[in-house]
Amino acid sequence: MSFAVNGMAELIVQHTWKKENAEAAFAVVQSIVGMAQSGKLPPGYTLKSVNVVAGDNRAFCTWQAPSREALEGLVGQVNPPTEHAVYEVQKIF
Repeated sequence: MSFAVNGMAELIVQHTWKKENAEAAFAVVQSIVGMAQSGKLPPGYTLKSVNVVAGDNRAFCTWQAPSREALEGLVGQVNPPTEHAVYEVQKIF
């Protein structure tokens, strides 16, 4: 089932990382946030938020992208030092 609106999917990426990979994980986050802020993400991709869980080596990133599969492909290209899962979501409130 797809919740896409106007051809774009709302997605959440859950990232987890090992404590020893925290510095590398945050370097990737800073790079992606910089690309988002300067308008250098690929067309059709919007990073809406990055939410880090305090003390848990976990983050949730909210995206808008053409599809779950497309975002999985982008995450695979970036290859962050994390385990990650991509979920298509429907914002209710």
